[in-house]
Amino acid sequence: MLRGHLLASFIPVLVASVVATLAGCKRDLGECNLYGVSPDGTPISGPAAFDIAYRVPDGLPMYEGQALVQSTCGNGQLCHSPAAVGADRVGVPAGLNFDVALACTGEAQDPTCARPLQSCAGGQTDTSYCQRLQRLQSNDDQIINWAEGMIQEIRAGAMPPGRAGRDAAAPQQWMRKSDGTVLPSIASSDGQEIVRNWLACEAPVIARTEFPPSTDLELQPCESVDDEICIYNGPRADLPDPKWSDLYWSLIFQQCVLCHGPANSNMDQNPNNPFNGGIPGGASQPGLAALNLTGSDTMDTTNWPTDSYPAVVNALTADPGACAGKGTIVIPNEPANSILVQKISATQTCGDSMPIGGAVGEPLIQVMEAWINLGAPND
Repeated sequence: MLRGHLLASFIPVLVASVVATLAGCKRDLGECNLYGVSPDGTPISGPAAFDIAYRVPDGLPMYEGQALVQSTCGNGQLCHSPAAVGADRVGVPAGLNFDVALACTGEAQDPTCARPLQSCAGGQTDTSYCQRLQRLQSNDDQIINWAEGMIQEIRAGAMPPGRAGRDAAAPQQWMRKSDGTVLPSIASSDGQEIVRNWLACEAPVIARTEFPPSTDLELQPCESVDDEICIYNGPRADLPDPKWSDLYWSLIFQQCVLCHGPANSNMDQNPNNPFNGGIPGGASQPGLAALNLTGSDTMDTTNWPTDSYPAVVNALTADPGACAGKGTIVIPNEPANSILVQKISATQTCGDSMPIGGAVGEPLIQVMEAWINLGAPND
């Protein structure tokens, strides 16, 4: 049976008892604001645990606290991710994982997510979706158990850990459903209050998303199967043109450079970086050694699309990694045989799908395939 913080069956009449139970139990967490209103309907100022954010450009939904913890603690190969090993954990003990990525982002990534979805209750279905759902529950349990220590470390500026945290910061922006503004950084007082309240409410997580059948259902609840929380996908940015430069900024820079780029805390000042000057990288030394998706000037991203092109097109996979020498990253006019397409569509025959801890939407995969079918030009 799934734990309460994964359930979709929270109901307003329980808020009073939940808050009464949580208040005072964890001294450093304070009171829990689940919905933004008191049991009698009076508005409560500040963040609520069930406030939703969505990621630009793909509309992936998460609760605001979930998004902040995921993007700065457990995403991809960061310190508290199951994929982080050795030096990539920056001193975090093995197994102390805070990765709360969604267990299902659509059947394009995993056919076991397709409707009708089979129940995972009682461990009766051994599918990749059920395994991810169990992993999400286990990692969320760890967050709840370590909640007081987490908020103390975040407030002290010790988590994420200094330069290591800054270097590995993902550039994607998260937008708040409530007012359309950018979700504040976990380093800010507003961001820390969001996380504090989320932890005080026992860290509820969105476990699954589906593409909405109509735009009016974006970020609204979708049908659950095992009482897991399902929220329809949010607004998506316009798809890029099938050009390498457009795909670079829409996909490679946002979701790949984090692991396939060098650590760099410098701020980029050129206007061709659409992410307010943030430069990701440094999350994985083996990832960078196997494939560098940046450019010769680590302080200026202007030429990174052009500079990285030879590392991708007609380039053999390299050490280290499970795919070393087993294929070509991009083969012009052959998307199905290109390792890059196989990895982002989770159809690879070696290693893990990419990006680790994330997902690429089917529409963006189709744009990548269209570019390759055009001969994969350096445009």
